[in-house]
Amino acid sequence: MPINPQRLQSDLEAFAAIGSGDGGSVTRLALSAEDREARSVFIRLAQEAGMLVRIDRYGNIWGRSDDRWEVPAVVVGSHLDSVPGGGRFDGVVGIIAALEVARALREDKRFPDAPLGVVDFAAEESSRFGVSTIGSKGAAGLLAPETVMGLTDRQGVAFAEAVALHAGHDLAGGPSDPGRVGCFLEMHVEQGRELETAGVPLGVVRAIAAPTRFRVTVHGQAAHSGATLMTWRKDGLVAASELVLALERIAELEDEYGTVATATIFALHPVSINVVPGRVELGVDIRGIEVASKRRAVERFRHTVRRVSAQRGIPIEVETLSDEEPVLLHRDAVECVRLGCERTGLPYAVVQSRAGHDTMNMTHLCPAAMLFVPSRGGISHHPAEHTPLEQIVQGARALMEAVLAAAAMLGQRERVT
Repeated sequence: MPINPQRLQSDLEAFAAIGSGDGGSVTRLALSAEDREARSVFIRLAQEAGMLVRIDRYGNIWGRSDDRWEVPAVVVGSHLDSVPGGGRFDGVVGIIAALEVARALREDKRFPDAPLGVVDFAAEESSRFGVSTIGSKGAAGLLAPETVMGLTDRQGVAFAEAVALHAGHDLAGGPSDPGRVGCFLEMHVEQGRELETAGVPLGVVRAIAAPTRFRVTVHGQAAHSGATLMTWRKDGLVAASELVLALERIAELEDEYGTVATATIFALHPVSINVVPGRVELGVDIRGIEVASKRRAVERFRHTVRRVSAQRGIPIEVETLSDEEPVLLHRDAVECVRLGCERTGLPYAVVQSRAGHDTMNMTHLCPAAMLFVPSRGGISHHPAEHTPLEQIVQGARALMEAVLAAAAMLGQRERVT
């Protein structure tokens, strides 16, 4: 099969150069000028691979091997946006593998059973608009269009405005209908250590963890740090610190189930060395594969908030940003990925994804599954993230075989109906 390592390396370098920063970092926030530049490269590469291109109302870019938009296609892809100061591989590996599969199948004159699609999902990262996987949620009907378009970033820019500015509709037309998706497959770097630890190059993902996220505001009382005795204080930072430490203990209680919890986005007001902190804001991310375990962690955290608030006499506000259910991926799609790995002759492991991905939303639209390639040291969302080219090539070969298996599955279904 003609997977071309040189083309994969060239594509990887081309995307890494867009939004590049110190130490090999990449900052390409969703629907920013840098994202638009990367999207334009994606459109050009898809068209050079012989694909027709459409962009939908959410800014997702869809390529199709022919003009049969009404026929269910096997669609492969991922995302090009990044976190601030992220790495070169997250999301991008799935994009370049999808493009290379399209090129290789075209050159080999294979793909008789169903159309092939490629996709770049908009705003997979939550870094800009505070909600993750926006594009795929919109495509799968999990968020109402008016909800999506009304999301704003920290500068008050609405998602609708960002789409109008940087989705690239002027490059490919639109907004347009993305066509029917019969099966979705996503290749991604693992962002963990299981494959590296097991010494295997491929991972068949069976389930994806999901987060519950909160914005917590501790309404302490600012006061003079010298004139306010300890017994008089309503120190917002001390109360918030209790929550952070308790969050770690809560996750440790669920360690056997793989549930994790993280405190993030810590900010206090006012910021002065001689003022007792008043209002403190923090983000909380609790996620896991096991539904019952995640629910226990969430309830323990809420109980802790109530206890700390009562004991310290400080109001604490908890706003739910998202509450998603872990996803068990579709058996038939997972089987296609497993077959793809087997046909390469390479060893593989059946794993879980502890990070969220667009695939978890696409399961609501069609059979969907994921293929992992290793991440060195489990590092991700950081300039040091790395997956060797050889492992990307191996993943692309397995992905291509999985695509052919999925196309055969769709073709058989079409013949039956």
